[in-house]
Amino acid sequence: MTGTLTANSASAADASQFKAGNIISDETFYNGNALSANVIQSFIASKEASCTASRGQPCLKDYRVSTPTIAATSFCATYNGRSNEPASDIIQRVGAACGISQEVLLVLLEKEQGLVSSIAPSAQQYRAATGYGCPDTADCDANYYGFFNQVYNAASQFQRYTQTSSTRGYQPGRYNNIQWHPTAACGSSSVYIENQATANLYIYTPYQPNSAALANYYGSGDGCSSYGNRNFSRIFNDWFGSPTEGRLKSASFEGGSSDGWGGSNGPINQLVAYGPQQAQHGNYFLATNTSVAGRAMTQDVARTTVVGEQVAATIWVRSASGRPYAGTMAVWGLGGSGNEQANKSFTATDQWQEIVVKLPIRKENRSKIRLDIYLQNTSDTLWIDNASMVFGAAPPVQNLAANPSFEGSFANWVPGNGFMNRQIYNDPALTQSGSWFAASNTPVAERSFSQTVSVPAGSTGKFVFSVWLRSSSDTVPFNGTVALWGLGAQSKPMNLTRFAVGNTWTKVDVEVDLGSSGSSALKAEVYMANTTDTLWLDNAVLAQNVLRASSFEGNVFAPWERSGSEVNTQVRSSSTALAAKDGSYFAATNTSTAGGSIRQDVQRQTTPGHTYTAEVWVRSEDGQPFNGVLALWALGGTTEATSLPFTAGAEWTRVMIELPIREENHTTLRLETYQSTTAGNLLVDATRVY
Repeated sequence: MTGTLTANSASAADASQFKAGNIISDETFYNGNALSANVIQSFIASKEASCTASRGQPCLKDYRVSTPTIAATSFCATYNGRSNEPASDIIQRVGAACGISQEVLLVLLEKEQGLVSSIAPSAQQYRAATGYGCPDTADCDANYYGFFNQVYNAASQFQRYTQTSSTRGYQPGRYNNIQWHPTAACGSSSVYIENQATANLYIYTPYQPNSAALANYYGSGDGCSSYGNRNFSRIFNDWFGSPTEGRLKSASFEGGSSDGWGGSNGPINQLVAYGPQQAQHGNYFLATNTSVAGRAMTQDVARTTVVGEQVAATIWVRSASGRPYAGTMAVWGLGGSGNEQANKSFTATDQWQEIVVKLPIRKENRSKIRLDIYLQNTSDTLWIDNASMVFGAAPPVQNLAANPSFEGSFANWVPGNGFMNRQIYNDPALTQSGSWFAASNTPVAERSFSQTVSVPAGSTGKFVFSVWLRSSSDTVPFNGTVALWGLGAQSKPMNLTRFAVGNTWTKVDVEVDLGSSGSSALKAEVYMANTTDTLWLDNAVLAQNVLRASSFEGNVFAPWERSGSEVNTQVRSSSTALAAKDGSYFAATNTSTAGGSIRQDVQRQTTPGHTYTAEVWVRSEDGQPFNGVLALWALGGTTEATSLPFTAGAEWTRVMIELPIREENHTTLRLETYQSTTAGNLLVDATRVY
């Protein structure tokens, strides 16, 4: 079972991957357990990140409808209706009931109406969502209008095609004459259809792409071009990888098959068991045990996975005896100069539990992905079921700096402006973060400690470099400058912050706006002015400020929002009011009701283990104390949040909070400034989330 959370242009399809007689394999097409509802929901949300619902219909990620109960047929199992059912649940449950891959249904929705990625869905898109009952030569049949009707009837129809294959005009295992276009004068060619799944697609959309359509694979061909089956193949490949190869085999062991699975690190016992009451999904599951701890159940998937993609593997495990069973699940990126790996330990119990491991590919392209399930117990049996492997875009790298806390090495930290002394120390009692920190001194003032990192060509916006610094001396402050440069273009944007730190850890930061400079690299640098003392360094962050209109420059407030009508906002200029903290503009806000807020949501897929920092500079316009709360939220999945009360006075004051990410599946970060005081104006400027 293979799915995705979002598309990745680096693995875009090309026309050479389209084979008219084998558009999709039967194994892929009929996998009714390809994706869970949660994965579908996350996928849709990632495709609709900028959806505005501006045409009177909800975004697909927010779409809900009450569904009917439909009795079992020879094509689909019973579908039990639900009230207010989300689109993701409908897609998952219809696929499971009718034995049609949820991936196929998602691609069908996109191919027919562009519904999955639509930023402003229309009533027509929902009414004819899968194109069922919509012939090329006539209007759609109103009897099949509506999202649920469209999804259910399309899936059921595919099974009807399958069960009545011998009566259809397009059949597998023979040559079939297939037109290029509805206009017969455009001609046709003979195609040997290799499998039933491909035949189903031609029965549903009875045309094949001509050479012009294939020559411009993401665009238009000529007057005799048709695009339905071309687009199905192209979209499927972009979203889920090849529809004909590179798939996890025997993912739920249905039919008693364990094809694709094997033992590693030595012999291992395995048995595919039939047990509809015991299986996590379907009718079968795998039972395995070992006499030697550390042996594993293994499957390799041959698929080119490129830098910037992520593999998300899922298995369900259960202890056969009910006693705790220890194991480890690992995902490997193989093929290249060095492997990449992610793993998670688990303890199986008497209940099925889901184990998920995500591996972002960061170093180099991989030709093979390996899934290992290591067995640590030697006296019990582990049950395994319902495995999946999801390919998609990796979350953005939150901290671009290599080895930011100097754990065990300098990594990419180097002298930036001439020789200097440097050392790393392992002493958790003295560090700001982790177990190690760096120490450096220089015989010549203004030499520096630096790291240069690449950024995507054409990167714009603001980047922040922050680092914790401390003087080794109890009595002498250490002076210097923190700088951040944009490199790789004719224009070299740069900014700096001077510091004087004592014998306690102090955070120093600087922000640079790359604008349209075309910079392809960033250089973070710590210059040292003292020549007789030592500077300690730890916990550096080099990251993009993900907020827009972060300093309200150009008199811009959007995409900031008010919590309600009780909140007033205005962007002001330094030329007509108090001086801005950053640039020439700042925001002024007040509320008639305590708790009113201004906020900004940023679409962001986060990663557990990362920490996001939020900062705002606040000031009371009239100088009287103004109370508020700064909050940072991680939304989507299990909500996480942190907050800090503040009191603004007559001078600009920085308020800063950090949010460690511990949960999976966040899709949005929200910065929110609440106002507790209802008299006077709160001024806000120089906001950051990084």
